[in-house]
Amino acid sequence: MQDGPSEDLLTVELSPLGREAAILRLEGEVDLSSAHLLSGQFKIVAKGDLTELIIDATAVTFMDSTGLHALVEGKRLIHDEGTRILLVPSPQVRRVLELVFPEPLFAARMSTVDEARAALDSPLDDRTDQAFDTPVA
Repeated sequence: MQDGPSEDLLTVELSPLGREAAILRLEGEVDLSSAHLLSGQFKIVAKGDLTELIIDATAVTFMDSTGLHALVEGKRLIHDEGTRILLVPSPQVRRVLELVFPEPLFAARMSTVDEARAALDSPLDDRTDQAFDTPVA
């Protein structure tokens, strides 16, 4: 256990990728003590004019139900603003999502950040820009 504030367990960083796209990097644990950091960043993103967002969760080592709730609500908020979301989950995040949501919650779920960046350069694909909770065929 760390001596500092529990918020030190999660780092959230938003970086522009040009042409109205950005990457949101998450590192550490997304849980009861840190989920508000993620929620706050999603609110900032939703107020912006992004058309595409990569959520890089490859460095997330733990996610509890509070973290999952923050991710789901952030996705709803951002998607409602018309932003295309590409998720790159860590094995831990992927497992939580697969256990809780048998159908893909994030239609555009990538294996690597490089794959997600390449997808930004491709035209929108109906399979990766669907309404919330619509399964991918």
